[in-house]
Amino acid sequence: MHDILPPVAFAVFTWWIGTGLVFVAERAVRGHSTRALAVIAATAALSLYVIVLSGATRDAAGAYVGFAASVGLWGALELSFLTGLATGPRREACSPDIGALRRFGQAVLALLYHELVLIAFGIVVAALCWDRPNPTAACTYTLLWVMRESAKLNLFLGVRNSAVELLPRRLAHLGSYFGRRKVNLLLPVSIVAATGADVALVRHALAVTASAQQNAGALLLATLLALAILEHLVLVLPIPADALWTWATRRERRRDAPAPPGDGRVAAHSAPAVS
Repeated sequence: MHDILPPVAFAVFTWWIGTGLVFVAERAVRGHSTRALAVIAATAALSLYVIVLSGATRDAAGAYVGFAASVGLWGALELSFLTGLATGPRREACSPDIGALRRFGQAVLALLYHELVLIAFGIVVAALCWDRPNPTAACTYTLLWVMRESAKLNLFLGVRNSAVELLPRRLAHLGSYFGRRKVNLLLPVSIVAATGADVALVRHALAVTASAQQNAGALLLATLLALAILEHLVLVLPIPADALWTWATRRERRRDAPAPPGDGRVAAHSAPAVS
């Protein structure tokens, strides 16, 4: 049991505090693009440096370090989105009365720059970890990217619980691109597929032949994936999107958040959780 609890607790804490710090940082740099760029650049640079160091390690500690560094990098990239530094060429609301295909195209343009940034940094992280003893950072980043893309697609297709109230006013237009329904057919598929992958990760972590690093790394990833599954479930539950982060958001949406368009069930870009 002592080999299971530390990575699980570490992953939960990193996910929780990392998400909260993104909210806090966005509020701290709001209206100051130069300050925002400095914070993002410094965090990303430090995270990449630590990822390089962690890749050469062969012990369990290296898995923890690589995991935390990758989450830190992801948080910096999420901050670049929330501050409006990396969104997309389209900055207005979705055109009214258009088909799903055109709506999807406009939604892609609204997020295109951020998507390209995520892919570019993913390639960098993969290159830094390529053929090195500890791939935890690259695996963590890949998991975050896959589950974030899944969340975006589900939000586009429509879910019950929108995170639009967590978006700054500068991103209010994003709410117009996403569907209006309680649930969509992709969501259960996403959850089942992720659950299967999670089971495989746990089995790998607990295998007799797993090294200490493999055990820690796989359990960190399995916990993060379980949290991402939980976030997918929250999309269809009638609970506040920031229920675990009121200390960071301070319920700012009551006075500063954009009003949800349409019937109030329009989903926006998912909350900046690290998964």
